[in-house]
Amino acid sequence: MRLKPILTKEKEFGSLTHSHINTLTRLLLFSFLLLSKFDWLKVDVRYIVLCVLVAVASCKPLPFKVHDGKTATELKLYNQSIEFLIKEFHEEKDPIKQEAKAFSIAEAYRKFNDLPNAEKWYKQSLDLKGGEKSMFNLGLVLKQQEKYEEAIKIFEQYQRVAGSGFEGRKQEYQSKDALEWKKAFSKVQVINLETLNTAQNDYGLTPYKQGQFVLSSSRDEATGATRDGWTGEKFTDIFTTERKDAKFSAPVGFGAPINTNGHESSPTFSKDFKEMYFIRCKDDQQKSDQYCHLYYSAFNNEHWDEPVKVEIFPDSINVYDPYLSKDGKLLFVAADAPGGFGATDLYMFNRVDTGWGAPQNLGGNINTPGSERFPWLDEHGNLFYSSNGLPGMGGLDIFKAVKTKTGYKEPTNLKAPINSGGDDYAFRIDKYKPRDAGDTVLYSGYFSSNRAGGKGGDDIYRFEEKWINIFVLRGTIVEKNYEKADDPDSKVLGLKPLSKARVDLKNNEDKIIATYTSDSIGRFVFRLNAETDYKVTAGKGGGYFAKSDFTSTKGKRHQDSTVITLHMQIELEKVFPTKLMVIPNIYYDYDKATLRPESKLVLDSILIFFHENPDLTVELGSHTDSRGSDVYNNKLSQERAQSAVDYLVEKGIPKERLIAKGYGKTMLLNNCTTGAPCSEEEHQKNRRTTFRIVSAKLNLESIQPEDIKVVPKPDEK
Repeated sequence: MRLKPILTKEKEFGSLTHSHINTLTRLLLFSFLLLSKFDWLKVDVRYIVLCVLVAVASCKPLPFKVHDGKTATELKLYNQSIEFLIKEFHEEKDPIKQEAKAFSIAEAYRKFNDLPNAEKWYKQSLDLKGGEKSMFNLGLVLKQQEKYEEAIKIFEQYQRVAGSGFEGRKQEYQSKDALEWKKAFSKVQVINLETLNTAQNDYGLTPYKQGQFVLSSSRDEATGATRDGWTGEKFTDIFTTERKDAKFSAPVGFGAPINTNGHESSPTFSKDFKEMYFIRCKDDQQKSDQYCHLYYSAFNNEHWDEPVKVEIFPDSINVYDPYLSKDGKLLFVAADAPGGFGATDLYMFNRVDTGWGAPQNLGGNINTPGSERFPWLDEHGNLFYSSNGLPGMGGLDIFKAVKTKTGYKEPTNLKAPINSGGDDYAFRIDKYKPRDAGDTVLYSGYFSSNRAGGKGGDDIYRFEEKWINIFVLRGTIVEKNYEKADDPDSKVLGLKPLSKARVDLKNNEDKIIATYTSDSIGRFVFRLNAETDYKVTAGKGGGYFAKSDFTSTKGKRHQDSTVITLHMQIELEKVFPTKLMVIPNIYYDYDKATLRPESKLVLDSILIFFHENPDLTVELGSHTDSRGSDVYNNKLSQERAQSAVDYLVEKGIPKERLIAKGYGKTMLLNNCTTGAPCSEEEHQKNRRTTFRIVSAKLNLESIQPEDIKVVPKPDEK
């Protein structure tokens, strides 16, 4: 509700606008004077007319009943007009008059903020051959309900019908933008503060002293029994609530002398909370008090003083939504002063010795032909406010205008999910940055909205921009690009992408959690979780050896980035029948068949090869140096080969996939033959186990590591 309906320029309060008051006053006064000329009229009749005159002039509840929808609508009694209009619609037989009634019903529902029923009756108006206005307004209420696809079609139709389609095109483009904003990813989360909200209007949560907050509300606990003829709700009061552990207590009325039977709302405080400005629409017999004005109260260490009106505008101007800067030197308000840019503009006042200086309109960069409301400054002096005159999502949207030396930059829309198809306003930030590295909330605050899904008309919401990181692994599968495609010994020209390779994403238990097939240029992509280790295995049928690589998101979180991309390239080796494959060797101590600790590590690494290539059978060949007899070395080498096979079987490799073969000293790698003068290091190179693939007509030959551990030379057997 925000005290006064935002979408009207008329100066109104309660049930009657001043235009109606003045018109009725003149009519009743004329009637009174006319009736007084006739002697045959009794005094009590003239007295009744005079009483009506006084009641209307003072904006008190009318002493007569409204009996038709037209009168109720003209008096802004939308809460009452709908029932009359619907009854009249069903009684009316003339389709032309029916259409007019349907349009009036739709308008009443729209101003009563019942958008689904407004949509229904605008459509009824169009079914009865209603005009362009019904079509355009239907598009607006569809937009406000975030039915953007339907709204776009209506505005396109409106452009065809209206001839001059500027407004239709503007609304069409805005609806398309709003649709994209709504679909776009956002780190901002919006939470309805249900403990503060009621079925009535609750809005404008503002920090107060000692962990308390204030808000404006037309809830049933508001002061007095008077109800607003526009909404049917009680007049707004100011309430306080306390926040403990992110939870709010039940709101309590601010009390006298601040709250009265009229409207009070939108309080703003000095830094020490000893000065208070707020809006009051006072309900008494003074004509000037039928408007909404700025009031001031001071705290005298015990209670708040009786509020006084602040004379910043003439009495015939409505003032809304005050905001006092933290240093107390600037005062911002919204007002419908003549000569502005639109329905309501934003104004700024500088504090001077005598109070506040002359109003300064914030200019056409901020104000529009629509309504600008609810100004607020952040810690850097940037201006946040709401407008329905700038491109938005439906109703009032919240905008940010960055502070410059001479004013403000072009305002930017905060977009969804802070903005919606409804009215979004009263934006406040309460946290600008995380407390520490473990704090997942980057910044947060509050705003108000009458968006769908709330508890009532206007609700208070909390927003939080969360520390959200989306981890993405982007990789490519490649193979060697040989000068001669079928000759692995030809020149390698580089790497080329390998398509249609299967890529498995595995967890730390080696379980597949996702699978991807590389595209035409070898690319694959996976979404990853934070603080997690991963294994990635790639392969392509029996024509390539499978291969694995590892990646991790641990320690890679970053507050300033939403999407964090990791990269990986896996090179697959093509299977060539004549190609010798090389694997690091396994070495033994002199005259021993037992595996060294480092040899076990090598075998552990070979386990991956067996798991990734389950169809291969491998021969493990063991070799000795030249010292000792042939019989002894053949026996020793067979034992060495078998020890490697046994170790792999213990690790889970099926024994039928493994062949142990002892070669003795028949395949020396150097010239250290029997009796040749060689160092222990040279003899050590011959004491090894090699690997050869036998099931796929391949040779898998070992290579020696750069650093071979050598034990002292023992006595030769």
